[in-house]
Amino acid sequence: MSNPASSLLGLAIGALALIASGGCRKASRTAPVPPPSASVRVESVRVVSDDELSSPSAFELVVGPAGLGLVWADSRTGPGWLFEAGLSQDGTLRSRARRVPVPARTLGKVTDLSATYLGADLALAWVEQGASEARALATVVNGPSPPLVDLGAAAVSAESARGNLVMVAEEARDRALVLWRGLAAPCVVPQTAPCVGFTFRRLRAGLAEATGIPLSVPVSCASHSVELSVSPGRFHYGVCTREGPDPVTTMFTIQYAPEYARAEPLLKGCLPLGTIEADGRPWLVADCHGKRKAVLVPLNDERVEPEAIDGLKINCTPERALLQKGRFSLSLREPRAGLEAILPANLLPSGGRAGWTGKSLVVAYLGASRLTTRTYACRAGTLQPL
Repeated sequence: MSNPASSLLGLAIGALALIASGGCRKASRTAPVPPPSASVRVESVRVVSDDELSSPSAFELVVGPAGLGLVWADSRTGPGWLFEAGLSQDGTLRSRARRVPVPARTLGKVTDLSATYLGADLALAWVEQGASEARALATVVNGPSPPLVDLGAAAVSAESARGNLVMVAEEARDRALVLWRGLAAPCVVPQTAPCVGFTFRRLRAGLAEATGIPLSVPVSCASHSVELSVSPGRFHYGVCTREGPDPVTTMFTIQYAPEYARAEPLLKGCLPLGTIEADGRPWLVADCHGKRKAVLVPLNDERVEPEAIDGLKINCTPERALLQKGRFSLSLREPRAGLEAILPANLLPSGGRAGWTGKSLVVAYLGASRLTTRTYACRAGTLQPL
C-alpha cells in the first residue's frame, strides 16, 4: 500500500476508535445442518468426500481458471491433508479430487478456510487451532512444494465460526490481501473492556508482507468479525463490534485517486453475514433479528440506505440467474463463489458455501459429517434441484 493510502487508513482507524465499542453474540460450538426441504430431491445431493473434515469450517468454494471448484482439509495432519476438486457446470466433479502438496500441519485443526486464485496459482489462508492457541497461516500453490507462511497469532474461535479471517485477490492478481482477528491488544482510546487486534498482510508466493496499520477495537464479534472487499481503485474492510447489547459493523473505504477515506457504522443491531459485490460495488449483508438486510457500502457523501431483502426474487435462464429485491440486483453469468451471504435460508444449510458454475447454483455444506453438495439448475424460469 502506498504511503498516502496508509495515511488514509490511519485516519479511518482513528474513526473506528470513536465509532466502535463492542462485538457480537457468542457463536455456537456446532453448526447443525437442517434436513433438505421437501422440494429438494435426493438426486440433487452428492457426497464429495467420505473423509472426516478437519473442522466444520475447513472447506471453501473458489473460482479458478477452469471454473468453480472446492477445496477442503481433512482431519489428518501429515502431508496430503488438503484437497481440491473442480466442478462441472452441472455441479458434479470434473475429475477425482487431487491432493494439494502442502507440508504437514503442526498445531491442530484447520478452521475458517479461505481461498482465491492469483492467476493460475491457488492461494489459501486459514486459522490453525490447538487446545489453547491459534495462528493464521497461508500458502500459494505454484509448484510441487509450496511453503506454509505463518502470518501470526490468531484468536481461538469456535470451529464452526466463519469470517474471523478473510482473503481477497487484489487488482494486480499476483497478490492477495488477508485480514484476521488476533489477540488482545492495547486500545487506541482507553476502554474498560480489553481490545482485540486485527492484522493485515499482503500475500505473495512464499511471502507475507506487513501492510496498512494494525487495528485495535473493543469486544469484537465471535464470527464474521472482519469483512474485506476489493473494487477498482478502492478497497473496503469492516470490523464487527458491539455498542452495548447491539452488534454493529463499521465499514471503511480507502480510495487511492483521488485520495479519500470513509468510516461508516452500518446495520446496527444486525449480525453480519458477509459482503457481496454487485455491479462493481460491495454490499454488506446481515441478519437483523431473523430478517435479512443489505446495504451498499457508501462512497463519498452517499446516503446509507439499507434494503430489506427477505423474499429475494430469483429468476433465471439456462445461462443466467438474476437475484433481485428493491435496489439490490445481482446478475450471475460467469462462475462465481461467495454467494452464501445473499442466498435465502431455505437454499443454504447452516455453515454452507454457495457458488455459480455458469449454468447452475452449487451449495456445499457438511452433512452427516461428510462434505456434501446440492445443485440447482434453471427450470421454468426458477432455480430447482437438479
